Amino acid sequence: MNVEVVVVALSAVVALGSAALTSRATRQQTVLTAELDRQTAERARAVERQDVMGRFRDPLLWAAFDLQSRLFNIVRQGFLHYRRVGGTARERQYALRSTLFVLAEYLGWVEILRRRIQFLDLGSRQDNQKLVELLAKIGTALSTDLYSDRYFRVWRSEQRAIGEIMINGGGEADSCIGYAEFCRRLEADQEFAAWLSDLTEDVEALAERAKPHPRLVELQNALMDLIDFLDPEIERFPDRHRNRLQPSGLAGEAVLG
Repeated sequence: MNVEVVVVALSAVVALGSAALTSRATRQQTVLTAELDRQTAERARAVERQDVMGRFRDPLLWAAFDLQSRLFNIVRQGFLHYRRVGGTARERQYALRSTLFVLAEYLGWVEILRRRIQFLDLGSRQDNQKLVELLAKIGTALSTDLYSDRYFRVWRSEQRAIGEIMINGGGEADSCIGYAEFCRRLEADQEFAAWLSDLTEDVEALAERAKPHPRLVELQNALMDLIDFLDPEIERFPDRHRNRLQPSGLAGEAVLG
């Protein structure tokens, strides 16, 4: 066989092999790059999730705790009735305004979180669904018309509206107004106060009666479910502060506030 033919054939084989190896290496590099990009994007999403929950979980947790604590004391300790009957004018005003505030602040943080998580995964589908379920359960406790009266009933769209007016600047800010600003607006801003007018009447009416209202019991228990979900390791609030109201009687110590 002609040596030159053999050389040409071998060269062709080598070239083809080299091309195949190069193509394979290129494909592997492409796959590796895609995998690295995927891992980088996943880490970025994880950091973003942690940032969102780190920024909003604790404020929502505290707001839920403050609201359930007030509900517990209204039902268990007769907080509103006691202030109405035996308190000073300043104490009666505080009882009214602070009760409105803890509910409005909770709705404010719910609205902030709603705006931030609608495009984000909370880490797992189950956790995301559970959080939405718990928030919806609380919203239902507030809006349901199954009770014979309207005390503390807030329709879902009104819940969002109250949440919106509680956000700093009323826009894209990531915090709620404080108690001092809340009181100032309640006195000076008629539009702001109008959104809370029905609740104001409800709180005043509840202060006249010593008998607890079942909606408050349902709402307090739904809030405790949210607290247990947001603080499963009991790092923020110990067990002694996780009392639940019972429909036919209460047990445990009160958490004053």
